[in-house]
Amino acid sequence: MSSGIPHANIAATGPVTRGDFLMLLFWFADTRAVPHVRGVAGLARLTRLALILGEETGMSREITPFFDFHPTPAGGVASADVWTELLALRAYQVIEPLPEPGVAPAEEASERTFLLANHIPAHERAHYPMPAQFERDVLTNKGTFFAAKREDQMVQRRIAVFQNIVEWNDKPLAALTERAATYLRQVAAR
Repeated sequence: MSSGIPHANIAATGPVTRGDFLMLLFWFADTRAVPHVRGVAGLARLTRLALILGEETGMSREITPFFDFHPTPAGGVASADVWTELLALRAYQVIEPLPEPGVAPAEEASERTFLLANHIPAHERAHYPMPAQFERDVLTNKGTFFAAKREDQMVQRRIAVFQNIVEWNDKPLAALTERAATYLRQVAAR
């Protein structure tokens, strides 16, 4: 029986959780882009940013469990855990999806399809809908509060890495894929 999207522990004290980590990613994507709210467009971009930042900040060794990342047959990077956490943050009203003008990158649909076919049990697939249109996710006021509280607890070294999010977010998806792929520890699925 499906348990649906698991509850995300979003707290401003104690060990950093996967939800905290993604909130910080969204927080720095927006606060470093002031006065514009940028958010992160698409799961493919979010997954690559999470892999890069997790490794470069050392959080991948501290958050238990961290996200599992999988190379895709088309040379991309996919994570069912990032998708699950994104949906949990939406359910908790920490982030919300907004329509994104333009065409979604081909990687977006193919990586979600790869995850549904290979990493999400058939009885849980209904909880992971394919978006009807390309979307970006942005923090809500609730998410901004939690992310700001967590930022206050971060050490300076990590904050310096997070401040690169706007620059990385502006790079083409192929450049993010190339950078993220250096951190993959598995052979591409066939």
